[in-house]
Amino acid sequence: MSSKPNLDTGGSFTHPLYQTLEKLPGVSIGLASLDDLLAWGLTNSLWVFPMATSCCGIELMAAAASRIDLDRMGTIVRATPRQADVMVVAGTITVKMAPRVLKLWEQMPEPKWCIAMGSCAISGDFYRNLYSVIPGIDTVIPVDVYVPGCPPNPEALMHGLLRLQEKVQAIRRGEKVVRDPNPELIAITKPSVPRVCERDRDGDLSRDQADQALRVTADQMCSPIDVPYAPTALQKPVFAPDFAGLLAELGISDAPAEGPPCVPVARHYELTRRLKDLGYRQLVSIVASHWPAGLGRKGKDEAEREHFEVTYLLRTVGKGTRVATWTVRLGVDETIPTIVPLFAGADWQEREQYDLVGVRFEGHPDLRRLMMAENWVGHPLRRDYPIDTPCAPWR
Repeated sequence: MSSKPNLDTGGSFTHPLYQTLEKLPGVSIGLASLDDLLAWGLTNSLWVFPMATSCCGIELMAAAASRIDLDRMGTIVRATPRQADVMVVAGTITVKMAPRVLKLWEQMPEPKWCIAMGSCAISGDFYRNLYSVIPGIDTVIPVDVYVPGCPPNPEALMHGLLRLQEKVQAIRRGEKVVRDPNPELIAITKPSVPRVCERDRDGDLSRDQADQALRVTADQMCSPIDVPYAPTALQKPVFAPDFAGLLAELGISDAPAEGPPCVPVARHYELTRRLKDLGYRQLVSIVASHWPAGLGRKGKDEAEREHFEVTYLLRTVGKGTRVATWTVRLGVDETIPTIVPLFAGADWQEREQYDLVGVRFEGHPDLRRLMMAENWVGHPLRRDYPIDTPCAPWR
């Protein structure tokens, strides 16, 4: 290309640069507008911020591996929102996670886009009516491309990125991009909180979500519950050779055939200490259950009042391992001694049972919520807790 038509005079002109480039072997010259060049660079360098929370995240990882290799289209994964322009929400988003996702979204520079990958990110899917799950990420941030599936495969994500490229190119051309509505599908999957793109969404809802996202850490922190913490020292030697003999020595006779023995609250800590001295040095689990009045596995008379049952499981380590399990029954207004001084691993397990069921462990060094937000009301694994409890402004 040595000349180019002159749009003003209708003639042609020559330029030394064209003549020099023409003489270079293997060099081709192409002309384009600067906007086209910017659009090409933008669509072929979509950097992804991975918001992978569940099984769809595995498919996102596979899409970046050698078989699909998103890097061949300029799409790489960045571990910081400040260097990414596409957030891929791959998995279930809980009420506790939602303000964090919104805060990360606000940290991404403009222009930015969002891909909802999988049924959980799109609508909550199986968990949309569960107390802890938001009914779709589009109730928090706007979504540009939906990739359906449970989970969608890596090829589906690749297709979603290609569709996003087409959308970005159309926006750069000045075209109005509107997602085709499906009234029947919208009615079926309508979430409890209006989507960001819906006209009936109240502006106060978005402001409440943004306000909680900005104050997420400060609002959800609280001081540990002030309870006495006094580890009990070894008081006397152990004489019982095994678990059954130890129960008899401590005067615990409630050992039904259909379940573990029921240990009084007052003897629980001593039993745990002496079992550890017998060689039961691994804490396997602490599991609490809530029983409303009139229910329970220990007989009608004992189940008349509302109560908790906390089951412990210890085991020995090494050849010929043995297990010891027992249950402690207590009223909902009672406390149970912590075993953190004996087993450090009881720290998080006891916090989990306090968080989800409401059992209070006396003497625990840091008894506060572990899985739910600190400002969460109630304990979701109690039998009287409504499964579809709302939690404004997220669900």
